[in-house]
Amino acid sequence: MRPINVALLDLHKEYACCKAGIDRGIKNCLKTQQWILGEPVKAFEQKAAAYLSTKHAVAVASGTDALTLSLRALALQRFNSEFFQPYQEIITTPFTFAATAEAIILAGAKPVFADIDQRSLNLDPAAVSRAVTENTVGIIPVHLFGLPADLTGLTRIAKKHGLFMVEDTAQAFGSKFNGKYCGTLADCGAFSFFPSKNLGAFGDAGMITTQDNGLADILLMLRNHGQKQAYNSGCVGYNSRLDSIQAAVLLEKIKNIKRLIERRVKIAGLYRKGLATLKQLSLPLADKGHTYNLFTIRTAPAIRGQLLEWLNQNNIQARVYYPLLLHKMAAFKKYGGQALVNAEKASISVLSLPCHPFLTSSQTNHVINTIRGFFKKD
Repeated sequence: MRPINVALLDLHKEYACCKAGIDRGIKNCLKTQQWILGEPVKAFEQKAAAYLSTKHAVAVASGTDALTLSLRALALQRFNSEFFQPYQEIITTPFTFAATAEAIILAGAKPVFADIDQRSLNLDPAAVSRAVTENTVGIIPVHLFGLPADLTGLTRIAKKHGLFMVEDTAQAFGSKFNGKYCGTLADCGAFSFFPSKNLGAFGDAGMITTQDNGLADILLMLRNHGQKQAYNSGCVGYNSRLDSIQAAVLLEKIKNIKRLIERRVKIAGLYRKGLATLKQLSLPLADKGHTYNLFTIRTAPAIRGQLLEWLNQNNIQARVYYPLLLHKMAAFKKYGGQALVNAEKASISVLSLPCHPFLTSSQTNHVINTIRGFFKKD
């Protein structure tokens, strides 16, 4: 009997499901030779804005750029400054990918790390409230693994202190908070279309959403070398223009996004049902807005490594996201942090399972049975 292999994602099957449309879109790019800000880019921006019910969707070169340009635009709009001042603080989570804090520094500000909620693994509003100082200018919540952050609590804090908010929606395209799409509920939403995301390109790609006309105008300028007019830069900008091929790929894939997210949710439901009786595990917080970019479980730190090794030995590409908190990385160590107790616990106990929409029932059952077998063997 052939062994069952379970990859963390299956880009071959994802391509196959919309191959005809993608090939047609790429062939059209070859025909028109419009590579920079061509018609596919405009069409994708319009399609994404309509899907998310937002006024503006500005396509950029990556998710990191989406965060950085969002912050730069807010510095220009709110403070009439191209960059933040080094003393100005932006609060975010230490339990995320490096790009979140990286963007804060690239925009000139100081990252301040606040603790996470122990169940959702997202920013804890109470910890954010404690972190606010007279120098705080903004908050960046991350909708980690596709689970919406507590935007009710965070918005309340932002309004109380006059702070802006940028949603890091890199892992959460299609996720909803109180019935509205994540990325549309703050000043800006920053999306990544890295191939592993819910909506993935054939390389790096990103997008910024906003309901603010003024911010949209600034973002369009920033992504194209700060130019409002050709060869006349009004500010220091970026070369962050989504190319036509990536837009053509995304334009086709977004047609299938609803169905693919529904499949992720179904697989998560199967995991939840199959693993529910294991007292040694803590399962992701159940939330109807969750899109399960990853299905992240928690177990005792003493056995997390053993379980990961067991899964890998059984051809299951489980992985730890994230083993090292941002404030412990050399790049961000000098920014320190409050008491980050919940984040510390999460980093040594989490384990992410494959939850891509092309998992078969036999693969899903193999993951469940392998985990159950691990806890039975002792």
